[in-house]
Amino acid sequence: MKRLILFTCAAAAILSVGASRAQATEVGNSRNFGLGFQIGDPTAITAKAFLGRGHALDFGLGFGGWGYGWCRDGAGNSYRCDDVNHDISLHADYLYQDNIVNMTNRLDWYAGFGGRVIMSAYGNNNLSHDVVVIARVPIGIAVSFRRPDFLEAYLEIVPGIAVFPLGFNIDFGLGVRAFF
Repeated sequence: MKRLILFTCAAAAILSVGASRAQATEVGNSRNFGLGFQIGDPTAITAKAFLGRGHALDFGLGFGGWGYGWCRDGAGNSYRCDDVNHDISLHADYLYQDNIVNMTNRLDWYAGFGGRVIMSAYGNNNLSHDVVVIARVPIGIAVSFRRPDFLEAYLEIVPGIAVFPLGFNIDFGLGVRAFF
């Protein structure tokens, strides 16, 4: 009987230490706004604002399409060329975020919905522009660290449907944010 009581007390002590570590990261708790950078498609400057328990808004100003781009011929047809193509995109997503593991570092999963607008200038004929509108569904994982307690790293895949012009799109991103 003494062993059972001792074991129960030891287990309670370990769980209470674990519970105090669970709140060690301040991301989403006392620090609700973060700024960061993402590489992938789009490579972007990102922001995230927690609205409340498990709810957040995610924004991004992206840059992409660097390298070989698209050009237009005299008839307006597009083709691959050696000119540099520059894209600018804006995205905004609503996210629901929930915890998977809450130990020294916190691992969360998230899913949501939102939209992305891509504006492209083709080749060195900057008078020709294209706009793509995408409905998107971000799915990802985020890690908040104990030290430093203001940092979040994430990996996401974002399938979407281009509603103008009609098509399918998959974005991906690997990023980091500092929360204030």
